[in-house]
Amino acid sequence: MGRRFALALSLLGCALSLSSLPAAAKERIVSIGPATTELILALGGESSIIATDVSSPEPKNLPRVGYHRALAAEGILSLAPTRLVGSDEMGPPPALEQLRRAEVEVDVLPTAPTLANLNQRIDTLATLLKDPAAGTRLKAEIQAQSEQLAAQAKQNKPLKVLFLLLHKGQPTSVAGGNTTASALITLAGGVNPVARLHDYKPVSTESLIELQPDLVLVSGRDWQQYQDPASVLGQVPALEATPAGKRGAIHAIDGHALQGGLSLRSLQQANQIAQWIKQGS
Repeated sequence: MGRRFALALSLLGCALSLSSLPAAAKERIVSIGPATTELILALGGESSIIATDVSSPEPKNLPRVGYHRALAAEGILSLAPTRLVGSDEMGPPPALEQLRRAEVEVDVLPTAPTLANLNQRIDTLATLLKDPAAGTRLKAEIQAQSEQLAAQAKQNKPLKVLFLLLHKGQPTSVAGGNTTASALITLAGGVNPVARLHDYKPVSTESLIELQPDLVLVSGRDWQQYQDPASVLGQVPALEATPAGKRGAIHAIDGHALQGGLSLRSLQQANQIAQWIKQGS
């Protein structure tokens, strides 16, 4: 009897000891870049985010730690994060290394303007959030969206669509074939007439006229100001000699959709571009 009682007390003590152990520490994530942040939110990880960079429009009630290419390690460390997550566009490298030395996990997600890469980033983030089922559901939603977009694109006439990056005081640049902007054009069923180029390249007045785009997309630091075609024509008068300029087929897209590879916002913008192409077909 005494032995059984002693054993019961011992087991109870073990149970109480186990129950008093602290729960596994919850991740405190600093999310860098709008594409990364929106994916974490879509995967149900909002409660794990403690801060974002200034380029992430959501969530609105969290601290901002600066520009994604110019992060300061000291400011990030003051928030006591366990993890920093962002695309391969974030930096600078010395700041990331300083965070690693402070035992902050730094996850750099490789990016490319492809649906395959988007799915890879979803898998990585779902694993970090310990919710692979959420990743499976989100990928299924993206597959459905992309199939619907492809069906719409097949119905559109393959118009020449040119993307211009506008910054006042700087030369106008066009988006080459390896950019997210060009991927959006292709997803929407358009043809990028400068797909042979890489990255963003300055374009001359003469070249812009020779390209004769049917539809022009623009963005910039203050992309909202370009939603009026007249304001774009005022900054790029050469467009007046193109089909797009003559028809006023000039539209602004959200610059957040172009950062960090393809994103959910990118797919929304591609769908909008498909509608604009349909209007011009």
